[in-house]
Amino acid sequence: MQTKNNKIGFDLNTIAIFTRVVERQSFTQAAAELELTKSTVSRKIAELERYLGIRLLTRSTRQLVLTAEGDTFYRSCSHILEVLEQSELEVTASHDLICGTLKMVMPVEVGKGFIGDCVKAFMMLHPNLKMHIELSNRKVDLIKEGYDVMIQVGEIEDSSLIVRTFHYSTRVLVASPQYIEQYGLPQNLADLKAPHHQIRMSSNIRTGNKNVLEGLPYRFKVNTLSAALDICLDGFGITYIPEFLCRNLIEEGRLIHILPSLYASQVPIPVSFIYPERDLMPRRLRAFIDFTISRFQDEIQRRKKDN
Repeated sequence: MQTKNNKIGFDLNTIAIFTRVVERQSFTQAAAELELTKSTVSRKIAELERYLGIRLLTRSTRQLVLTAEGDTFYRSCSHILEVLEQSELEVTASHDLICGTLKMVMPVEVGKGFIGDCVKAFMMLHPNLKMHIELSNRKVDLIKEGYDVMIQVGEIEDSSLIVRTFHYSTRVLVASPQYIEQYGLPQNLADLKAPHHQIRMSSNIRTGNKNVLEGLPYRFKVNTLSAALDICLDGFGITYIPEFLCRNLIEEGRLIHILPSLYASQVPIPVSFIYPERDLMPRRLRAFIDFTISRFQDEIQRRKKDN
C-alpha cells in the first residue's frame, strides 16, 4: 500500500507485528516471539496508526484493548496472513503434506475423551503439524482470539459461524455401584426422591431436554461435567451426563445406567465443529475435520456390530 507521495505506509511485517500484539495482548511478549525489541514493535504500531489516521489500540498500564476500528482491521489482517500462509503451502508443499499450526479449543471433558484420541492419532499421521489446544469451558470468541476451530457440545447460538455436526448424544442418568448398593436402584421416575440425591451441575450445555433430577437434593454442586463424573464415580450421587462421556465406564461396570429406557424420545445433543467462514479453509483444518468424522463413523459401526 502506498501514500500519495509514494512512500510505503505499511507492509506485511507491520501487519504481522500488529496481529501478534493483539493476540498476545502484550508488546513485550510479541516482541520476544518476533525477535524484535519492544521499542521497534511500539514504533511500528504507532507508525501504522498514524498512517491509517485512527487509533487501533487503547493502552493502559495493565492491558491493551482494541478499538472498534482496530478490531475490524485485526480481522482483516488475520485473514490476509492466513491466506498467504495457505497459499505458500499450496505452491511449496506436496499434495499430501499437512503442516503449519492448527489452533483448537474444546470443552475439558471432550478433550479428555474420544476427541483427544483423535487428535493424537492425527498427529501421528502428520509429523510436520503443530497443534495448539485449549481445554476450556469458557465462552470463546473464535475470530478475535484467532482459533481455527472449536468443538462444542449442545445447541449453537452464533449463526455467523460455520457449524458441522459430527455426532449426536443423549444425556443419561448414572451412578456408581457402591451408590446403588447403598440407596437402591430406581425402577421408575417416582423413585427419584430422597434419600436419593444428585450431583448438581451448572453446565453451559444447552439442550431441549428437561432435567429429571431437578428438585432432587444434592450434596455437591459443580460447574464442569468432568467434576460431576469424578464425584459420581466415588459414589456421592446420581448425575445426568452426556452418554458419550460415560459410555466406556458403563461398559466397564464402573457406572450403572439408571432407567435406560427413559430417554428413548430424548432430543439428541449435537457435538459440532464450529469455525469462521473462510474463502480458503486451511488444508490442515479440513483434513482434521474429515479424519475425526471418519473415526466417529467407524466407532459407531463397530459398536453396532458388537451389539
